[in-house]
Amino acid sequence: MKLKELESCLQQVDGFEEPKILLEQYPTSPHIAGCMLYTIHNTFDDIQNKLVADLGCGCGVLSIGASVLDAGY
Repeated sequence: MKLKELESCLQQVDGFEEPKILLEQYPTSPHIAGCMLYTIHNTFDDIQNKLVADLGCGCGVLSIGASVLDAGY
């Protein structure tokens, strides 16, 4: 999958409507998430069929992107 395709998929993920700064709800932009995941997947071969944990307090864009790139779990 190309970076632009991944970013396009991630742009469909709903973000926070009213993020709460005190809860540190910072959205990860589709561009940043796409670049991170694309690099991890293509440079380090560390997503496909791997166990991926998104332990942030965001809207799950990293776990969704990992799933798109065929993460195992």
